[in-house]
This record gives sequence, C-alpha cells and structure tokens, in this order.
Amino acid sequence: MRTRRSFSNEFKRRVVEEIFSESATIGAQSRKYNIAYQLIVRWKKDYLDGKLDNEPVTDAGYKGKIEQLERMVGQLTMDKELLKKALKSANNHQKSSGKCSEIISPLTKTPRGGAR
Repeated sequence: MRTRRSFSNEFKRRVVEEIFSESATIGAQSRKYNIAYQLIVRWKKDYLDGKLDNEPVTDAGYKGKIEQLERMVGQLTMDKELLKKALKSANNHQKSSGKCSEIISPLTKTPRGGAR
C-alpha cells in the first residue's frame, strides 16, 4: 500500500505562487513535483481563501478571516469578563475577611503620574 505524503503550507504556497507568477502552469507543476493536478487546483483555491498562512485574496477568504477574528474577539471578551468576576470576588473576600490578599493586579493599583 502506498504511504500518504504530506506537504507543508510553505511548499503549497510556493507551488501556487509559481502558477500565479505565470512561470509555470498547473500541469507543469503537477509533472515537476509528481502531484495530482486536482490537488494543485485545491491548493490554489486554499491560497485564494488565505488558508495557506497567507493573506486572503478573494471575498470568501476575507469573510473567513473576519469570522475567525470575530470568534477570537468573542473568546477574549468572555475571558476578560471571567477575570473581572474573579478579581471582584477576590476583592470582596478580602474586604469581608479583613485579611490582606496575595492577589496583585494592575487594575487594583493606583496610577502614579501621567495624564489624568
């Protein structure tokens, strides 16, 4: 049975960029690297969508990038809210117990100097 080859994003990007620079055709690249024609066509689509660690070129690629960034913003917002609640809870616990807490946060320090 034949073993499955895997290619790095850098290699895929290089193959596709040679096609876009018109120094080679898909068929020529297929023969040169012994890679199926349809696989290079798929890499070309992935390149246009920005899936090969490159900036997207098509509207669909930009939409995918925007969706990824929106998910990241949502996750960071949830993390921020969780940390705020934890800090508030720690501060409330410190006030109610009258003991000094070990929690040190830039949010609880008073700023020194600078514009106000």
